[in-house]
Amino acid sequence: MLSILMDKGTGVVTSVPSDGEVWCEPVRDEWVWPFEIVPIIDVPPFGNKCAERVCLDTKIKSQNEKEKLAEAKRQTYLKGFNDGTMIVGEYVGRKVQEAKPLVRSKLLETGQAIVYSEPEKRVMSKSGDECVVALTDQWYITYGESEWRKLAEECLSSMSLYYVETRHGFEHTLS
Repeated sequence: MLSILMDKGTGVVTSVPSDGEVWCEPVRDEWVWPFEIVPIIDVPPFGNKCAERVCLDTKIKSQNEKEKLAEAKRQTYLKGFNDGTMIVGEYVGRKVQEAKPLVRSKLLETGQAIVYSEPEKRVMSKSGDECVVALTDQWYITYGESEWRKLAEECLSSMSLYYVETRHGFEHTLS
């Protein structure tokens, strides 16, 4: 919970409950207790409850032990991906690195997921404004397409810009 950025939207994170850090010192007991960890991946040498095993082995007692937790997370995520084996579901017996793209494809095909990416850090414009950035499937804009150009010109006409030269630059580009 300490790593959540309140000023930024988040997407789905590929993770398993046994890799979570919350069990060490829950924010509120009712969020995690009396719920049991549901193992879905076996990770040698940690077993099927990686985070719990590593936290016990390294004597992590609190979410505030950031350095210890970062190391535990590094160990469990890396081992989980490279050496982990699925122990439930459609891909039981398969390595995580083999099953992950299969699960991804299935979720996309069934409409249960979308591709989402976000920057790793805050993105600022040259004018000092914070930017909202999105990665989409569109790579090229067909500038010569008349309907798109009409919509872009309508949008530009309703914009408040700091400098008239900026407007002229956009108009020149659109034309």
